[in-house]
Amino acid sequence: MKLSQIVPNKIDNNLLKKIFFSINKEKYDNADYIIVYGCHIKSLLDERLIHVLSIIENKKYGKIVLTGGIGVNGDFNESEYMRDYLIEKGIDEGRIIIENKSTTTEENNLNVLKMLSLNSIQQKTNIVLVTQEVHMTRIILHWKKIINNKNIKFYYDYVDKSTISYEKVINNSYLLKLLQKQAEKTIKFIKEGKYVDIDID
Repeated sequence: MKLSQIVPNKIDNNLLKKIFFSINKEKYDNADYIIVYGCHIKSLLDERLIHVLSIIENKKYGKIVLTGGIGVNGDFNESEYMRDYLIEKGIDEGRIIIENKSTTTEENNLNVLKMLSLNSIQQKTNIVLVTQEVHMTRIILHWKKIINNKNIKFYYDYVDKSTISYEKVINNSYLLKLLQKQAEKTIKFIKEGKYVDIDID
């Protein structure tokens, strides 16, 4: 079954798991770019940043791209917060790239695409995407829509133990309702041509 074929009011916990918590991690040795996605909730950003620190301790990497401005529900610049955090942890500022204007996941990707000229890169390039697993599906579906370069290889390296894991979401009525809305939005974006469609079976 295609994701776009799901009836929004028929989305149960099993479908939510298939949509948002079934991302495969591939092994990689090096990353030309590590893209870290912003969030207006600092505790979730901190999870991502702790995960990034563990990545760069064990992998070769080129640049860390921090993406996120001041979101609709935010009161601070997300990428600048992340930059300050990483610098405080000893990361060389020269290895950090800031994208501080975006306010949505889609703007994150579009701005980074343009900033790094990703559709024009002519050498093999590994890009590692860092966020929580629940966020990764939307990122992937949008990248697959806008990227047009076979030299780019994406790796999905999400936070392993998050405060918004599947088990915690389904046992929290507020989080569960939010995720159901995200599923409806994802299906809507596929139908509008903003995301690619995928099989979920």
